[in-house]
Parts: sequence; structure tokens; C-alpha cells
Amino acid sequence: MINFEEVVECLENTEKRKEFILRLKHAGANSTPFLNLQSAMTGLKMNKAPRGIDQKTTLQYILKFTDPGECFQSFRLVCKSWKNAVETIKFNRKLGCVRLRYGSFFGHGKLQPHVFDDIFKLIDEIIDNFHDEMPKVPPYFEKYLQCFKKLEVPMQLFSSENGRDMISLVLKNMQKLNHIKFESDEQKLPETIDPFMIQMLENSHETLQYTSISRFCIPDISFPKLETLRIEIGKDICLPEFKTYFPQVLKNSERLETVELRWDRDLPACYNIFEYVVNNYEKHCIRGCVGRNSKFLNFVPVKIVTRVFSLEFPQNLKYVSGVQYLHVTVGIRQPPMLFGWDKYKEFFDQCLNLKEIELHWNGGCRNKSNISETSEANQIIWQERIENIKARGIRFVNDGKIFRNKNLEMKVAKESGVTWKFVFC
Repeated sequence: MINFEEVVECLENTEKRKEFILRLKHAGANSTPFLNLQSAMTGLKMNKAPRGIDQKTTLQYILKFTDPGECFQSFRLVCKSWKNAVETIKFNRKLGCVRLRYGSFFGHGKLQPHVFDDIFKLIDEIIDNFHDEMPKVPPYFEKYLQCFKKLEVPMQLFSSENGRDMISLVLKNMQKLNHIKFESDEQKLPETIDPFMIQMLENSHETLQYTSISRFCIPDISFPKLETLRIEIGKDICLPEFKTYFPQVLKNSERLETVELRWDRDLPACYNIFEYVVNNYEKHCIRGCVGRNSKFLNFVPVKIVTRVFSLEFPQNLKYVSGVQYLHVTVGIRQPPMLFGWDKYKEFFDQCLNLKEIELHWNGGCRNKSNISETSEANQIIWQERIENIKARGIRFVNDGKIFRNKNLEMKVAKESGVTWKFVFC
């Protein structure tokens, strides 16, 4: 009789295993060898899934790295344990672009894949194609929305004709989020959307870490985990709203780190808010994105200035002397005398407290480049400028040391004696 070691060797050896399977097939399904083997495999529970393959925690950890749409349309159909794992997972990512079998929601049998850059555009189209034989919004979306921790709401769409159905869908299925952005597309929003914004924030006030608003519809309750508040000012939020509600939010957000003010230089209401901020929170003004708005430093005393594309600043700017860190972008093919660089010495004469400068060389579509890619004549000009700036005690630092460096912002805020900061963009 064959012993234990010989049985194991037979199963582990490829050739012997093939021969064993061949003989088993030849014996047939009703043969004694097959029935004995069937009994043995049943006793060893070989008809069960391998240990761990249907373990919910393990499955969800793996599925978090997959596409959410594929999870719901493929992996969810494997078995009951996988279905439960998919429907109770929480993706720590934004609910946005989605690849779905388009036709399955319109009842015409076409199942070709289609990519929607915003899932709410798809839902809007489904509602438009609604008829009595199907629910207005398929149950699929209720479970799908529940799986996300981050939400960016297209507010123009939510204030449209189908907005009421989408608002009901989101309020019911998206709660305890950590990221909510009410995207206005820089347009004014109707007051009818206010109750939705308030209710969304109430539903997530214990978990919310980031929110972006264009209307001051924040309930007067605690936000114990809120770290970043982004506010679009100048349209729906002007000085009266800001003075009334901002101190309230500040009081209710014990872990707040960053208040980002999104503004437009063509909106006079923004400058009224700047004046209020400087009068009441001057120490908290840490970083400002200048772009091509040369007069920004006449209104706000920031320590870090980024996204400077031109040195054509007016003389005697009120707050230029307080700048400590500067991020400047230079086009690699830019003539060296353009954008105020012909008078760079006059500009740096005003920067009495400047410590570091990050000179970012923009190579067009490649974005990142370096000085060696300019002409030899231009290299000589730029090297002379760099040496002149260094001679003023200003250090040149690598890309990323100033631009979008949160550690630097927190360091400067701490030096200013504050725990949270304003960022102007």
C-alpha cells in the first residue's frame, strides 16, 4: 500500500499529478477511486474557498487599490462575501470620474463602456431619460455613493432642474465624509441651495477635515477635525458675510490649520475682506499667490509669496519689505529683459527681509527645466543676476522648497506665534 510520503510526492510532482488526473478521468465519476477521493477532499474541506480569500478586511484592503467602478460592476458579482466587502468599503478618494456600462441604466440593452468625467452628469442624464418602468435613480448609485469619503459637488448642476433628486440621493447616502468641496465654477449660486450645504456639513461635522465653500452656509456646530477651510470670496461671500460667520467657524474648529481665500483681482469686495483680515488677523497672513497681480503686496502682509511671473511691481509697495520667501517662475525661452527683469535690482532693493528664493525654470509643456537649456549668452546674464542676488544674503533653494511647501508654511506660522494661517490664492 502506498504510504503518506508517497501520496504527497505524487501530488507535488507535476508528471505524477498529470498521470493521476488522467487515470481518475479514465475511471469515471462513479468509480470507487473517484468516490474515495471525493470523500477525502470533502473531509479536508477542499470544496471551501482558501482561508483569507473571502476575509472582509483583507478583501477591502486589496480592493482600495482598484477602480471603484470595476469593484461594483465586476468584483461585487463574485460571491456573497465579495459583494458584502465591496458594498461596505470606504474609498478615501474623490467621487469623480467613473467608467460604467452606460446602457445598463437606460433600459435599451446596450452595455458598451463609457467614461463620465463626473458621475453626477451621468445621474443627470439618467433622470432625463427616466420612464415609469424604472426607478428615477437606480439603487446601484445609492450603494456606490456610500463607498466614498470625499465629495466634490458640481453646484450649478445641483441647482438645476434635476438638482432636487441629486440632493436627496447625496444627503441620504453620503455622510461622515472627510472632504467636501462645493464647486461653484466661479459663478453665483442661488439661496435655494443653502439648506443642502448646511445639511451636508452637519452630517459630516464630526469627521470633516477639508471643506471648500462659495456661500457661508456653515452651521454653528463643532468641527473637531477640520484642518483646511477654503473660501471663495468676492461674489456670494462679501465683507458682511465674512465678518459675521468667519469668527463663528474659527471658534468651532479647534484643529484648523489653513484658511485658503480664493479671490479675483477684478472683484472689489475681495479688497474689503483683505482690509478686515489685516486689521483683525495680521499675524495669520502667511502665504500669497501673486500671479500677475502686481498690487497684491499693497493689501496683505504675507511672509511667503509664490507664483510670481513678473517683477514689474510698482515701487514702494506697502508690504514688500516683509517678504521672507519668494517663488518666481521664469520661462526657459523668455528673453532675459522681459517681465521686469531688466530692473530686477530695483525690485530686490525693496525686499529687505528676503531670506530664500526658489527660481523655477518653466520649460513649456515639460514644465520643469533648468538654466543650462537657455542660450550661452542668456546663461551669462542669468548667472550674473544670480550672483548679484546671492550677494544680498539671499539663498537660492531647489524646486519645492518654497512652492507648496506646507512644512515651511507651518514653520513661518509658528515663528509668527499663530496656530493657523491664511493663504491667499
